[in-house]
Amino acid sequence: MSWEKVAKVADVKPGASFAVIAGRRELALFLVESQYFCIENSCPHMQGPLSEGDVEGEIVYCPWHYWPINIRTGELTFDAGVCAATFPCRVDGGDLLVDLD
Repeated sequence: MSWEKVAKVADVKPGASFAVIAGRRELALFLVESQYFCIENSCPHMQGPLSEGDVEGEIVYCPWHYWPINIRTGELTFDAGVCAATFPCRVDGGDLLVDLD
């Protein structure tokens, strides 16, 4: 695994998202029920920026067409075969790290 620091844990708030760029990837970070999650910041429908979407529980709604994406799995809630890529997260002190491999 190749863990990369992408943010401070204090940057990611419950009920919101936080966008970062790591390597050549644009990512959206979330805090749901005291757990951190990372998905690509691109809706699988038409690449809307998920970090700008509304967050309700573990669902983020794409701001362009309101497609609901599960933050934990990256799956579209009405079609599990359509997904945004997800990346493992971990906390190291006050830093949030993501495995981009």
